[in-house]
Formats: sequence, structure tokens, C-alpha cells
Amino acid sequence: MTLIGDDFRASLSHALYRPFNPLGLLPSIGIFIGLLLVNQVVLVPLFGAGILLLTSGQTGDNGDWLRAVLLAILPAGLVTAGIAWIAVRRQGADPGRVLALRLPDLGLLGWAAAVGGFFVSINALFLLLATLFGFDLNSSGLVEKGTMQFGHDPLFFLIAGGLVIGAPLAEELIFRGQIFAALALTPLGTSGASLLTSALWAVTHAFTQPLHVVGLLFLMGLLLSWLLVRFGSLWVTIACHAVWNAMSAVALYSMASQ
Repeated sequence: MTLIGDDFRASLSHALYRPFNPLGLLPSIGIFIGLLLVNQVVLVPLFGAGILLLTSGQTGDNGDWLRAVLLAILPAGLVTAGIAWIAVRRQGADPGRVLALRLPDLGLLGWAAAVGGFFVSINALFLLLATLFGFDLNSSGLVEKGTMQFGHDPLFFLIAGGLVIGAPLAEELIFRGQIFAALALTPLGTSGASLLTSALWAVTHAFTQPLHVVGLLFLMGLLLSWLLVRFGSLWVTIACHAVWNAMSAVALYSMASQ
């Protein structure tokens, strides 16, 4: 791998994203809704129930169900990713093109710049907004509280795997995969697709996160969408999302250790 790849050089002058989705808007909306429901309403509860049956009572308190749900994020995310691929293929389209899963040639420094730039930028933005509006960035949602609660759990690595692998894969494919391409091909364009998918992504966290965090996630979604459009690959947003969640998991584990 080179230090600076051709795609990174090209992205400095123009956006590389080329939306492709021959399925049409309505079928794409149907797939989006289906993926979201399958992940949130079917797979996570189903895997959670199975894990609960196998491990009930291991926490020694009333946190068995929360622990089971956190452990379910990894398998649910992996299965959702597979379903997203199959759903596009069954419609006769190329999943790699529709889901923008071409691996970009960014080079080592290019990848570091993309992922590191995202991490630094979003942290700086969050700190600025917290200072201006008095947000408490330490206020935690349900997932964060659970992650801290089970920081010493022998299966914590699987909980972390769900945050670092399962959630980024599923969420990026659901919100910035085929539905993003379908919306970008309408008069909304990539800007409208970015706004709409970021809003939907943020709202899905409203049940487990404080309201101000939902707003911050909307801004994060906009930045992830910009990275998708700039580099033309969902792998970039998956990597950035994974690194953000990984750093969060490390921080939460450190708090649990204290």
C-alpha cells in the first residue's frame, strides 16, 4: 500500500461518489424500512432472548436483559449486513456498486487523514457546542451505561465487538447504503440525502440517548455522509464509525475500571 493513494489525491479536487441504484426509490425505501425493522425489532431481541436463556443470572443483578441486548448487537449487525447484500442482489443489482462498497485507494496516510480527520473534527465540534450551549458530554445513554456496567464482564470483548463491528456495519449499510444512493438520484441530490439519512439515523437513537446527543449524532451523520460523497466508498464511513465507537468503548471500559 502506498502512502498516498490515487483516490485520496483525486478526492482533493472532486467528490468520488457516484450514486447507483437501479432498484428505484420506492423499493429502496421498502428495503430500508425492512432492514431497520429486522435489525431493531427482530434480530437484536431474538439474539438477546437466546443469549438471556443461555446466560441468565450471570450478572448477579437485574441487568441480565441489558447485558443480553449488548451481546446481541454483534451477531445482529453481521446478519443485517448479510441481509442488506442479499436484498440488493435479489433485485438483480450489483450490491458492491449499489452499496458503494468499492475499497478506495487512499494509501496509509490517506486512510490516517480520513479517519483521524473525522475523529479530531467531530471531537472539536462536540466540545465547541458543549462549551457554547452547556451540554454535558459525559451524560450517557442506555448503551453507554450498560457498557460501563459490564466493563468487568468476561464477555466484554463481545460487547465491544458489537460496538466496533456490528453497529457500524449495520447502521452504515442501513442509512448510508442503498437508500442513500436512491435518494441521491432524486432531485434531493447528495445534500438532501445527507440531511434526510442523518436525521433518520439520529432519531433512531432517541429512545436510548439524551436529546442533545441525538442532535450531535445528526451532525456526525452529516460528516459521515460528506466522507461517503468525498471518497465514494462506504468503507470509509464504516471505518470512521468503528474508530469512534472503539474510542468510546475504551473510554467506557476505563471508567468501569475506576
